Amino acid sequence: MTGSADRITAAEAEVAHRLAEGDALSAFDCAAATRRDGVDSPRLRYLMVRALAASGDSLGAMHLYEQLDLAATGDVDSLALAGRIWKDAAFDNSGDRHAVLLGQAAAAYHHAWKLSGASFPAINAASLYALLGERERAAALAGPIAANGAADNYWDLVTLVEALLLLNRGAEALRHAQAAQNQAGTRAGDRASTCRQLSRLAGSGAIDAGHAGAILGLLRPPPVGVYCGRMFRAGGAGEANARAAIAAALDAQPLSALIGPLACGADILFAEEALARGIDLTIVLPFAEDDFIAQSVLSGGEDWLARYVACRDRAAMVHFASGSRFVSDDCQFVLGSHTMMGLAKLRARELETTAIQLAVVDPEVAARSLAAIAGTNTDIALWQQHGGETLTISVGALDRNLDFPAAPRPPEGTRRGLYAILFADFAGFSKLGEAELPIFASEVMGGIGQILDEFGKAVLFRNTWGDAVYAIIDDPATAARIALAMQERLDILPPGLGLDGQEAGMRTGIHFGPIYRGIDPVVGNELWYGTEVTRTARIEPVTLVGQVYCTQPLAAMLALRNARDFDCDYVGKVQLAKDYGELALYRLSRTSA
Repeated sequence: MTGSADRITAAEAEVAHRLAEGDALSAFDCAAATRRDGVDSPRLRYLMVRALAASGDSLGAMHLYEQLDLAATGDVDSLALAGRIWKDAAFDNSGDRHAVLLGQAAAAYHHAWKLSGASFPAINAASLYALLGERERAAALAGPIAANGAADNYWDLVTLVEALLLLNRGAEALRHAQAAQNQAGTRAGDRASTCRQLSRLAGSGAIDAGHAGAILGLLRPPPVGVYCGRMFRAGGAGEANARAAIAAALDAQPLSALIGPLACGADILFAEEALARGIDLTIVLPFAEDDFIAQSVLSGGEDWLARYVACRDRAAMVHFASGSRFVSDDCQFVLGSHTMMGLAKLRARELETTAIQLAVVDPEVAARSLAAIAGTNTDIALWQQHGGETLTISVGALDRNLDFPAAPRPPEGTRRGLYAILFADFAGFSKLGEAELPIFASEVMGGIGQILDEFGKAVLFRNTWGDAVYAIIDDPATAARIALAMQERLDILPPGLGLDGQEAGMRTGIHFGPIYRGIDPVVGNELWYGTEVTRTARIEPVTLVGQVYCTQPLAAMLALRNARDFDCDYVGKVQLAKDYGELALYRLSRTSA
């Protein structure tokens, strides 16, 4: 154990708090950063793995569990955590694999219960036996829990509720669920864990669906909010009216979390009112912070700057849709809006709840901004286009006399847009001999070329050199399908490569962002370029062989557009190749049946 006792205790408390609030990504990053700073303990390692499991990455969580050797601690929570990971993995699989993993999870929980006698592993073992059809074993574990009753705290109450449901005593379970609802408070993560467990049991027929549905209605976390609104100058009746309207909206609509930007005006008011209510706040900035402050904070007056800093510093997390400088391109604001909306949907899935948009509108300017590609009206239209619900907050008399600074502009005629970017590289290429290179060219690169051909005009540009592939694709979901198809094509390598027993295969990184489109002045070919292209190229070298990593904007776009045939499991903040900074990455895979 390293680090002072006080620092360790504080770090453990902070990570546990973020988990209880349902912010698994923030909890994982906090634990990882704390350990990098030399503060570590068995409990912190347990919380770190638990956070990764809560984010939905059962594969990564089990790898980390084994890497940190949590089983060796003998701690009941660590032993039970193995069961939780196997259980989540079971629901990522189907058929025989599903049953095998459920059995592993049941054995892990049962082992933890035998060593400790604690009710937490006992109820989980009981539920897993019920899912496996072993009703007598389930009842034998659930019976003593029901007989002992529960203390007046959330986890004891929901453990009792689950036991009563397994024993077909649904009416009693519902009464205790009402008491659990009173104890739950704002702990969205704890609520979500309970709802996920009961939904799985009800879906499999292990408990009565009617009683489970009523209990889920009581315990389900409130929605995740994503906000947008007008920029305006501080002070006067306009700000007072906007604050009152935003405060009333947040009081009327409970939220598990709130996600959005931090421009002057409505954005900062949303953040201030959320923090005042203890709502978990995540900030999304569209581009480099200094440029954002100049364009979107100070443009409303100096009074906003200190308030911006105070909100940023108190937010649970701050994300950047891009770290690039501002180049007077509305696409940069569009990327920020898309990213925050997608993150709200990802967070809602994690919390077993829904997402809702809160939008401050000014009736006096609404009609004049309908044709803009960025802004509040555009955000509302996009959210509703993808099935989202919007809570509109109408506020007038806003002082929109903004003072925007000059910013760099690309040369006249420069084309720029939002596209998906793919880079792939073959690990093991350097081990090939002269005789194997033609096989590699025809079998490996030829297969990738065929896949790109199959997607037709969706592939806007492609290039290759040696073992590397670079492509620009018109749509994030199409880019994800191409990347996964490439990996599946290479699941079995051509035998003539002579790479048996060696680590070999594609590493693929995909991203979504604004890039330039033009003509290469040297060779005359079409050229797609920009900072986001370079950033994508730095992802591939840190990707594990045989996997696809994607950036937060791409994962957010898939969620925003309801692309449910993909899973994006959080990897963490990863240091990119060639000192290109740190980036939040996700492991992309197909959604299991």
